[in-house]
Amino acid sequence: LVGRAVVTKKEVLIETVDGVEKHPRAELLSIVQGEPRERNFWSTRLSAGFSGTSGNTNQGQFNGHWDLARADQRTRTQLSYDGSFGFANDEQTVNRHIGRAHVMLFISRRFFIVPLTSEFVNDKFTNFKFRATPAAGAGVHIFDTKKVEWDAGSALGYQYTHLLSAAAGFENPKNDAFISFTTYADIDFTDDVELILEWRSSLVYTEVGLTNHFGSAKFSVEVTDIFDFEATFNFYRTENPPRREDGSQPKKNDYELIVGLALEIG
Repeated sequence: LVGRAVVTKKEVLIETVDGVEKHPRAELLSIVQGEPRERNFWSTRLSAGFSGTSGNTNQGQFNGHWDLARADQRTRTQLSYDGSFGFANDEQTVNRHIGRAHVMLFISRRFFIVPLTSEFVNDKFTNFKFRATPAAGAGVHIFDTKKVEWDAGSALGYQYTHLLSAAAGFENPKNDAFISFTTYADIDFTDDVELILEWRSSLVYTEVGLTNHFGSAKFSVEVTDIFDFEATFNFYRTENPPRREDGSQPKKNDYELIVGLALEIG
């Protein structure tokens, strides 16, 4: 149905060309803002942050994020990229690239299917030349209110791991299977202030040491209709990072704090 609408706790009222239609609130699956044109289904977001010092210590770090999303009445597709580059005293200290692809299909107001989700990682200092994790699964809206949205899901997938350097006896590249568990919460304190929390654990049951976790907390404040101020904390963990050829082992945990400005269109 297309038209101006009002949503109450019990009903959805839609002003169509044939008059006002009433439907139970429980039948509402999704809302797409704007006229039903293809361009209104798309949105993109670009954010960047930089910190640096010069003098007795020369160091700096740049973080960038970009995503492209399409959402209609039944599906949501998203592509994203996160990059981090850092140096200290003319030596590189951070070089991380993460790409993600995610497709959701809503089958009811409560349940959704994820026919494809994948993450692609290149991280020099955790020894990953390339890690890919294509998977498929399903999820549930635990609850969805005006202020809080909370989802949870699970997926089965395949993990391809190619290390930059591997100790003798470690298969490289390596092929494994995993099961992931994900939870996502979107909290709107006001119309302009938002907190997004995400956690994902991927249990690699064919090589338990490669089990990995990702957590994120993003706090944003709307400055204008298209600009937001953001502060993001990311957490990365590999349970037992494979040793390099020289015997050294990357640390299990990486922490990342990003403060920056985001541009959102759509």
